Amino acid sequence: MNNPLRGLDTAGLNRRQILSLAAMAAAAVPLSACGSGPRTRQAGPTSSASSSSEVINPDRPESALFPYDEAEKLFDSLPWPTTKVPEPTSKVTVTVAIIPGQRHEVRHAQFAKFFKKRHPNIEIKVEVTPFDDFRTKYLTGAASGVLPDVMYSQFQWGQSFIKNNLYLPLDDFIAETPDFNRADFSKAALSYWERDGKLYALGTDSAPKLLFYNKGIFEKAGAKVPDASWTWDKLMEAARGLVSGTGAQKIFGFTPVPKPTSDLTATFLLAFGGRYLTADERKCVIEEPASRDVLKRWMDLLIKDKAMPDLAETQATAKVEPFTLNRGALYVGGAWNIVTLLTLPAEQQFDWSLTHVPSGPEGRFTPVLGSAFGITSKTRNPEAAWIVLNSLRSYAGHRFFLDTPPSRLSAFEENLQALKLDKAVIDTTKESLHKYGTSDGVLRLPATPKLEDLTKPIWERVMSGSLSVDEGLKQVTERVTPMLAENV
Repeated sequence: MNNPLRGLDTAGLNRRQILSLAAMAAAAVPLSACGSGPRTRQAGPTSSASSSSEVINPDRPESALFPYDEAEKLFDSLPWPTTKVPEPTSKVTVTVAIIPGQRHEVRHAQFAKFFKKRHPNIEIKVEVTPFDDFRTKYLTGAASGVLPDVMYSQFQWGQSFIKNNLYLPLDDFIAETPDFNRADFSKAALSYWERDGKLYALGTDSAPKLLFYNKGIFEKAGAKVPDASWTWDKLMEAARGLVSGTGAQKIFGFTPVPKPTSDLTATFLLAFGGRYLTADERKCVIEEPASRDVLKRWMDLLIKDKAMPDLAETQATAKVEPFTLNRGALYVGGAWNIVTLLTLPAEQQFDWSLTHVPSGPEGRFTPVLGSAFGITSKTRNPEAAWIVLNSLRSYAGHRFFLDTPPSRLSAFEENLQALKLDKAVIDTTKESLHKYGTSDGVLRLPATPKLEDLTKPIWERVMSGSLSVDEGLKQVTERVTPMLAENV
């Protein structure tokens, strides 16, 4: 990508829109967001930039990125779904709980405004809660009987919300919606919100992880850029040779450092036949040779080869992914990071591209992660809430919100094409999702939100070299195992 903003076809944008994109990028989510733990945001359009202090005009909600007239024109052009679930006969309010971000808030405000033209008795009220507070707030709210009508969920929270009866099953509503095409969602996209044969939420984005690379760093090193033939062994070898500089000028060969997080298995271990937890998430198997051996190799790459950022270097970059700072040669991150890279401010732009994640002895795997919305168990207007949710997460809804990549397969290619990406980038993203994307090994059961907190201090000692990998894995197993009793 010689010019990251090229992907957004800036010729079609006015100055105000371009300036808005730059401002969004300045407040962008760190690239390491998804899958790195309960205190990180799910990326993609459902969780991009920090909330803006700009007041949204409820009568004419708009931003530089989403002008009102263009939004209304797009909304009116889309094929919004219908359902046999009856419309309310009197005025009702449906509260939709989202996480912050000007893109979300403005777009949701526009959706609420335009939706009312089609459903005059349904008023949508948007409730915004910071990501870090979201899960705790609504678990507490459920205990006191107070919840919104429609509520966001990250993939790591879904089963916890369902187990704690925060969500209603959607199957009866779906049965009353003949045009609802469940097959339009990938199996992985639905898996995080299914339990006992019922479905509790509908996805927003559903993205595979990809291998991003910095073309300028490769060119300077005289090295060949990665392609689909690369193995993890090849990547590690390349990463060692791409390290250069010191201090604030240091170039890292690879990021992120593998850690005991929810997608460790699918990202780094499955290709070698290893796992963090068993498939039923009832037993920790991270000490077994297949996992231990590959994690030792990664820690050697960190500690001996210094090819990845250590704890001090991570803190020095203020937790922003070094790749987005033009300081990483290789990076495994979600497809949602494409938008972040495309909207970097001009002074931060660099030449990047992406390809398939490497393969290993057991094959090629990548986690498919995402977020969703469901109807809460405390809603007073379940039928109206379904009418809202069915529209919000329909093909038209995915197109209106520009989810990237969207959970709806029918909107997948159109949403990526809207970014004017190279065809190769779109094809790679699509193939990654369909050919080897998986939710196998991605932790989702109720104990998940606690596990990273338990293992973080242990793994930091491993990363610093003050604790051996074997001892670190032993302590991780000892701390995690008692918590797994919650996974029922």
